Amino acid sequence: MQKIKIGDVCDVLNGFAFKSENYVGSGIRIIRIANVQKGYIEDTTPAFYPLDSGGLDKYMLENGDLLMSLTGNVGRVAMLEADMLPAALNQRVACLRLKSSKISKKYLFHILNSDYFEQQCIQSSKGVAQKNMSTEWLKDYEIPLYSPEQQNKIASVLDRVHLIINTQKKQLQKLDELVKARFVE
Repeated sequence: MQKIKIGDVCDVLNGFAFKSENYVGSGIRIIRIANVQKGYIEDTTPAFYPLDSGGLDKYMLENGDLLMSLTGNVGRVAMLEADMLPAALNQRVACLRLKSSKISKKYLFHILNSDYFEQQCIQSSKGVAQKNMSTEWLKDYEIPLYSPEQQNKIASVLDRVHLIINTQKKQLQKLDELVKARFVE
C-alpha cells in the first residue's frame, strides 16, 4: 500500500497569539485549544475579536478546515462548519487545509480522528507538565493513500458508523433521563 505525508497533501497553518483582554462580545470567533474536541468544535464559551481587526488575514479559517490541538490534549481533530465563521486560528491550534486532490477531506478527517492517530500524536509529543506536538512531525506523518473511490467508500462507511454511535449515545442519554425521572417519582 502506498503512503503519503500529510505535508504533501495539506498546508499546515499555525495560529496567532490573540490577547484575551481584547476579546469582545461578537465578531471574529477565535478557535482555541479548548474548542477543538475529538470530532467536533465545542463552542459553549465563545471568544471573539473585533471584526475590524487588521493583519489577521493569514489566520482566518474557511468552511471545512480541519483543526487540531497541538498542546495539552494533543491530536484532537475537528472540522470547522460554516456556521462558525468568521473565525480565526489561535496559537497552538493547527489548521490542515487540503492542497491536493489526491486525498479526500472526509477520508483525512476519519484518519486524523482515529484513536490510533491520537495515540501517535501523544507519543510524539514533548513536555512534562503539558504535552506539545510539533507541526513538523505532523507534516511528516504518513497516511495510507488509496484510490479516490476507496477513500470515499471508507469515509462513507465511517460516517455511517459514527451516525449509529451518536444515535445510540442519544438513546442511552434519554433512557438515563427516564430512569432518573422514574426514580424520583
